[in-house]
Amino acid sequence: MLHTNPWGSEWDRIKSPAAEQIVPYDKLPNVTNPDNLNKLAVLKVNGGLGTSMGMGRYNSIFNYLHMTLLGMTGAKSALEVKDDMTFLDLTVRQIEHLNTTHRVDVPLILMTSFNTHEDTLRIIKKYANQQLRLTTFNQSRYPRILKETLLPAPKTADDDKKNWYPPGHGDLYNALLHSGVLDQLIAEGKEYLFVSNSDNLGAMYVIR
Repeated sequence: MLHTNPWGSEWDRIKSPAAEQIVPYDKLPNVTNPDNLNKLAVLKVNGGLGTSMGMGRYNSIFNYLHMTLLGMTGAKSALEVKDDMTFLDLTVRQIEHLNTTHRVDVPLILMTSFNTHEDTLRIIKKYANQQLRLTTFNQSRYPRILKETLLPAPKTADDDKKNWYPPGHGDLYNALLHSGVLDQLIAEGKEYLFVSNSDNLGAMYVIR
């Protein structure tokens, strides 16, 4: 039996960008005024659990202690990856270096989920004296649907976490708007928002 595309010809309209729409990195102009960095904010998507990286398995003493202390709600960014530093430690160090080197104010924003929000608030207390402003906001949550009835699994807004799921990256724009963070950034004169996963240390701003 052949399955037709429910989107019809809509997918056929999606094309790769034309060559004239893409600016190669080596063709970008050199920026000589670091004050432009004051228009930038960096957002890390910090709603994911570390289960895919072993946080849900006791395969090391660190994972055992982490799971014992935090349960299965540990943010992926709390995993130690280098010299006893976590993903979040390294990100904070990167942005602090940017701010102090260029004497600018680039804030770090963490978009959490209901799985990681409390954990994140506890962790970031240690950055209170760092040279950066750190903001957190919680993304939306959506009800899981029961396969048997096609009805929402949660009965009330306070129902167990297992009956909800965080929508992830796709919720970024909606959550930014309804959290008030977007208005805050605009009021501060921010024009550019750099977004990447909290565990992606390679996806960072580049100063040319």
